[in-house]
Amino acid sequence: MSYYQLADIYRVARQEQQAEEAAVPTACPNDGQPLLPGPDGELYCNFDGWRPGGRYVGDDRASPAR
Repeated sequence: MSYYQLADIYRVARQEQQAEEAAVPTACPNDGQPLLPGPDGELYCNFDGWRPGGRYVGDDRASPAR
């Protein structure tokens, strides 16, 4: 395998990673439940309150109080 093939594999993997990070999530990463639109129009998990960006419903912190 040549250096150019390895560099191309790295470039494609990085493009896929960037596309995945930019995509809007469709399911909660904590439990896999589909995200639902909330009353404020933002998506949220009905099971645990997770919102895209790592926020939780009714909480300004990045994780729930436990």
